[in-house]
Amino acid sequence: MPSDSRMLLERLAVDLAALCNDPEDLGHTFDLLNASYSTAVAQAARDRLKADPAIQPLISERYWGHWPALSELMAMPAGSLGHVYGMFMSSQGLDQLPDPELPADVANEDTYLQVRIRRTHDIWHVIAGLPITLAGEAATNGLTTEQLRWPGSALLIAADLIHRVSVPDAGSGESNDVDLGVAVAHGLTLGATAPPLLAQRWEEGWERPLQSWREELGLTALIKASPFGVLPGELPAPSAN
Repeated sequence: MPSDSRMLLERLAVDLAALCNDPEDLGHTFDLLNASYSTAVAQAARDRLKADPAIQPLISERYWGHWPALSELMAMPAGSLGHVYGMFMSSQGLDQLPDPELPADVANEDTYLQVRIRRTHDIWHVIAGLPITLAGEAATNGLTTEQLRWPGSALLIAADLIHRVSVPDAGSGESNDVDLGVAVAHGLTLGATAPPLLAQRWEEGWERPLQSWREELGLTALIKASPFGVLPGELPAPSAN
């Protein structure tokens, strides 16, 4: 095995071992994701995305719409994508995720894909109704794995589930969080049901109702039956009575 391939596998193994012990270790999470981007599996995933007719137009024009400030988002109509996203980010004390670290020889269109995916990660959380908890991130890893065929996300799922079976009561729902196995299954189902989330021009619909987005993406029924609760800023579904 070439030395660079061996070093990459060793790096991934170190990250994965750390995450099996603590899935919320962000340092090892980002390192694992960054390392995985240079693998042949990740390149195959990027090539698959570039061949998707729904995603191709965004790549060809390097689409990037306007991202309002957090205060502007929160001031948008209640229940809109922008309002819920702004409230979600504010309530969690979140900022945009750091740009991915990519090999120097990655093509420009591949770089665009990686950055676009990283920057819209939290919008996917909001669209799918997934909180920033251990189980919520596990579900998001399932969603990302199914939609993108991302090796890093698949490895994070593996770490989540190994942690679940190796640590007593970890992610079992006894700490008011959703069971990790249930969360992963829910995320995979969301990903298999929705059309490509990467193809969506979220920036052109900040003031559009979140429920309208979900209906168009075919996610309303799944989210209604979700094991997770309502996100900050999200309007509860109208009562049937």
